[in-house]
Amino acid sequence: MPAPKPAHDPARPPRRRHAHARAREQSHAHDWPLLLLADLREEGVRRAWGPSLMAIGAVHLGFFLVCQAVYTSGVRSEWVSLSLWGSELLAVMTTLRLVAGRGWLHDSPAIGLIFRVWVTFLILSFNVSMLNTLTGWSVDWFKLVWCTLASFGFATMAWLFGGRFLVPAFQMYFTGLIMARFPRWAYLIHGLSWCAALQFIGLDL
Repeated sequence: MPAPKPAHDPARPPRRRHAHARAREQSHAHDWPLLLLADLREEGVRRAWGPSLMAIGAVHLGFFLVCQAVYTSGVRSEWVSLSLWGSELLAVMTTLRLVAGRGWLHDSPAIGLIFRVWVTFLILSFNVSMLNTLTGWSVDWFKLVWCTLASFGFATMAWLFGGRFLVPAFQMYFTGLIMARFPRWAYLIHGLSWCAALQFIGLDL
């Protein structure tokens, strides 16, 4: 006569355990914003991210003052704009290297995610500039779209890292409206707004 099977077969754990495991997994899945925020706070303490962003704001303002001077003087060459924007990107990366230090990109999942968000912003910003070139320069609408893309980028940061990033998101929204009202001074307005946004985030960090 075969021996009776135990009430709880060790090879088959009770369904209750599976339910608890699923609950734990779901809890960890919902914790990812807190983990990202904790990682960002740790990086803000470990590296000089506040001073880095404030320095980038100053660099951005300086280059856009030059863009405004070039635009006001009547120069409309695409190559001049591309040279200035490329020089600014190089200056920003150099500033990050000098102030934040070496290896900043690979230190943290949060920093890597932020980097991807803003690289996407740069690619799309260049794309709208090319589209404006192809459709003609009767209106420099690409500058206004830059503000829309920046507002979206900061809003994405808010959903990932906290509502305080909605402050620069709304700021860039209204910056676009002001630029539409005063198109001759769009570069200056854009540079001032970005500088103010980065000073705010830098002080917060």
